[in-house]
Amino acid sequence: MELYIHIPFCVKKCDYCDFLSFAADEQTQKSYVAALQKELAFYGAKYKDRRITTIFIGGGTPSWLKEDYMQAIMETVYHYFSVEQDAEITIECNPGTITEHKFEVYRRIGINRLSIGLQSVHNEELKILGRIHTFEQFLKTYDMARKHGFSNINIDLMSSLPGQTPEIFCDSLYQVLKLKPEHISAYSLIIEEGTPFAECELDLPDEDTEYQMYEDTAGILAEYGYQQYEISNYAKDGYACRHNIGYWKRTEYLGLGLGASSLYGEN
Repeated sequence: MELYIHIPFCVKKCDYCDFLSFAADEQTQKSYVAALQKELAFYGAKYKDRRITTIFIGGGTPSWLKEDYMQAIMETVYHYFSVEQDAEITIECNPGTITEHKFEVYRRIGINRLSIGLQSVHNEELKILGRIHTFEQFLKTYDMARKHGFSNINIDLMSSLPGQTPEIFCDSLYQVLKLKPEHISAYSLIIEEGTPFAECELDLPDEDTEYQMYEDTAGILAEYGYQQYEISNYAKDGYACRHNIGYWKRTEYLGLGLGASSLYGEN
């Protein structure tokens, strides 16, 4: 069985985001973690005989949560669930929310895979998206992660941004490739109802340009040894996200936290 844990908190919500996420004060975060621990205890008792093969901590921005809270969550997981010794344990991180000490704690509590939200190497594009970080801050975050021994890192990139050309996107791709991450997620921007982007007149690439970016991504990453195993996910050999593959194979998973869904039987 796989385990998904949702942390809904962000410093601020990006203008394109329609995920269940929001800013919250520390008391709200503390109360949420306490409730999440109760939920973990309940389901841990119910499925105590099931082995947990992967854990994915998503959001929101899980790395915005205080490291003490994250440690408390993972200690509760280990107490109530049977986690495989070689389990893949991923946390989503955003530059501007991470510190050296957080990385130290993540390593100590068994997190062995990072998914870092970059989206673009161009600061003007990051500003358009409403991101809180710069490319320079991302580079510091990435360097810290390597320094603390993380050897399985995903980098998120977005294409089809307002005013973006294939050349501009490929520049982001090539600069990320210099860092040699184990995994790259390259998503096309989708305008979702209810987001600030849905209310704006945006200079978006047309369909043909969007397709060109997709083709360029697949071609370039193949040249650099990345295998495409999902429509937006590319990995070096042996580094495909086990948790994501489980979704496609309909592996049973338990989703805990606000708005999380599950897929499991009653056996």
